[in-house]
Amino acid sequence: MFLPLKFLSFLIVILAGIPASAEPLSSRSESGAEMVVIEEMAIGGRDDGRGTPYHVNKADNICGLDRPAQLTNPALVNYGALLSATPEVKKIAKDKIDPTSAEGITLTAKARSRVLSACESVRQSGGYCSVWKTIRRRDKKAVADVTDAVKRLL
Repeated sequence: MFLPLKFLSFLIVILAGIPASAEPLSSRSESGAEMVVIEEMAIGGRDDGRGTPYHVNKADNICGLDRPAQLTNPALVNYGALLSATPEVKKIAKDKIDPTSAEGITLTAKARSRVLSACESVRQSGGYCSVWKTIRRRDKKAVADVTDAVKRLL
């Protein structure tokens, strides 16, 4: 017994938990061959910015816009250096606190929050659309590095 293609598509959508208003996962081209288009936007997965001047991984976004198609003036920071510059991470190192202990986890979370707040302030004051841990332009032009400006706010 063969089920109609529309019913199978509906069943897949229901089982996958994708809203019914989402675009279909497959469509037929004029030649009749099936073309499957998979976009990880609902999961927040990897979006390498195809079709835009930027190559990104959404997980590297700190604040601001995270869709490559929306980017106009992004900024870059050295996230590791910023974390190391926070009083919380300095305390972990100075007092030899285990980073996996309750106190270490709390201090690390506070350090990340402090870096996020400082990045957001620099983003707004500098007119940047977003701040990233890693981002590069496809044409190899430099992306503005605002690490020093963020450090001054820590």
